[in-house]
Amino acid sequence: MDSGSEALTTDLPSATPLLREGSRSDAVYRSLLSWIEEGRIPYEGKLPTENELTQHFQVSRPVVRAAIARLRTRGLVRSVQGSGTVVIREVDSPAAKPKDVLQGSSVRDLQRCFEFRLLIESEAAYFAALRHGPASLKRISECVYPPTHTFPTFSQQPLEAFDFHQSVVAAADNPFLEKSIQMIRSQPGFQVYLRLCSATKAPDPVEHRTRINGEHREILRLIERRQADDAREYMRYHIQSAYEYMINRIPVNDDL
Repeated sequence: MDSGSEALTTDLPSATPLLREGSRSDAVYRSLLSWIEEGRIPYEGKLPTENELTQHFQVSRPVVRAAIARLRTRGLVRSVQGSGTVVIREVDSPAAKPKDVLQGSSVRDLQRCFEFRLLIESEAAYFAALRHGPASLKRISECVYPPTHTFPTFSQQPLEAFDFHQSVVAAADNPFLEKSIQMIRSQPGFQVYLRLCSATKAPDPVEHRTRINGEHREILRLIERRQADDAREYMRYHIQSAYEYMINRIPVNDDL
């Protein structure tokens, strides 16, 4: 584990063991949540291992796992094979408003991010249609739901949708495109996008997720049929629509 993770487990005060299992899990959950809120574990940072957490909090592994499961349910972390548990979203601030996350050059950063995505991902869709194999096509299909799927009423986590886009880029079989899509996640414009997604909720989350999934399914269909030009154009439409949706969610007055 890196030195930052070691500091996490050694610098914090020892947790006081609690009597009830549920209380222990709740205490661990609140502590982990505060670490994320305070930036001790930043976006894309890793939680300490289960073994380190059990030692720090003086609890059993099931208690730690229950606490992490609560973070996962909130869409704050996810388990990555070979990498541990990773923070995938900043904690929502109760007072946060869309205008609060857009300061300075944030709108410009968001615009530049989507401009880059239009260039990279539309071409990736083109080459994915030409070069995809059974394995890469299966990976894309695993990121979409059937047309009859009923979505829950809470909003989709942005990185869940981004998994689809990464799978399309992977199917293009071009390491330069893959490096580019990986780089996007660490850029300011993409961080603004994530914060906006947290601060703005779709009026009808079910309808919104159904529409996005439908667009993903159409891109998959075009790639599967090797209709490269159409796949490129539909991916451009999909990303441009996402950009316009985010821009239209930004308030233009001061009384929100």
